[in-house]
Amino acid sequence: GTYLGGYADFEYRNKQDGKQKFEVVRVVPFIYADIAPGIRFATEIEFEHGGATSSGGGDAKLEFAVLDYEILGEKLGFRGGLILVPMGKFNLIHDSPVNDLNDRPQVSRLVLPSTFFEPGAGLFGTAYPFDPLKLDYQLYATQGFNGGFDGRSRITSSSGLRNARSNVNGNGDNNENIALTGRLAVSPFLGSELGASFHTGTWDNAGQNALTLLALDWGFQWKALEFMGEYGNAQIERSSPTHASVPGRMDGYYLQLNYHFLDDFVRKGSVFTGVVRWDHTDLDLLDQTSLQTANSNQRITFGVNFRPLEQTVFKIDYQINYEHFKPDRTDNNAWVLGFATYF
Repeated sequence: GTYLGGYADFEYRNKQDGKQKFEVVRVVPFIYADIAPGIRFATEIEFEHGGATSSGGGDAKLEFAVLDYEILGEKLGFRGGLILVPMGKFNLIHDSPVNDLNDRPQVSRLVLPSTFFEPGAGLFGTAYPFDPLKLDYQLYATQGFNGGFDGRSRITSSSGLRNARSNVNGNGDNNENIALTGRLAVSPFLGSELGASFHTGTWDNAGQNALTLLALDWGFQWKALEFMGEYGNAQIERSSPTHASVPGRMDGYYLQLNYHFLDDFVRKGSVFTGVVRWDHTDLDLLDQTSLQTANSNQRITFGVNFRPLEQTVFKIDYQINYEHFKPDRTDNNAWVLGFATYF
């Protein structure tokens, strides 16, 4: 059979500087097809910030489109097409209705730049060495980053690696080298998971400078409490004087604690969740003179959300932003209200 669905994400943002707006952040239809036993196709088409516009404020693109073929059942499968790169757990579960805060973690936007997708092919599967241990793996050959260098690099200390994704803004890949990426996740018991990911390739036009990403992610649930987080690190090789403006290292992490309460209070299947998340990113070189980072940013977010059922969520968040662990800019804190739903 063939199935049509998707999700939508709407928000209202009010910053401390007085700027406020309503926005349809995303509408993402997806199509899933069981072609035959063990053969599947799935795709998502993302309309972001109102879709592609003449002003360039929105976007419309394929987010992923893959063909899966089971070779040995769930133990071993082949996947090819436009693949969600398994860099950390968040990129694989980035759908707005799944997440308990409106904004994505900073490290997952800038260092592990979700939504992160590349054309490629490889293997994936799930194994159960013994009960209850579960192993999930993915390993793909893909196109790499497009760091570019037409006057300036797409890798910067303000946007991180976000603008260097090869499928963003029609950039495509800028060299003929192939990247390798993969993730291994271990779940020792139900409600827990520890994952490790990597991505390695080249970023410059000549294809001579390596860019290597490493990530760790974790999640643990105990009764009403849920703890999760992710760490990402980028090492960027620079062999030319023209690369001086390109950061040589980036990293970041987030830590998030959720507390679920008032289950079934409003209706059967409903739940409230209180959330607190700490974000930290460092997107620039270590200053060799002062031995201090040049672009360090932090954010703490407090949120409460209500799910009348698992597929639909209403969220209220308050963000407090810091630079170098200090509230230097007093006008960039924000209230963010939103709702998201699968359909």
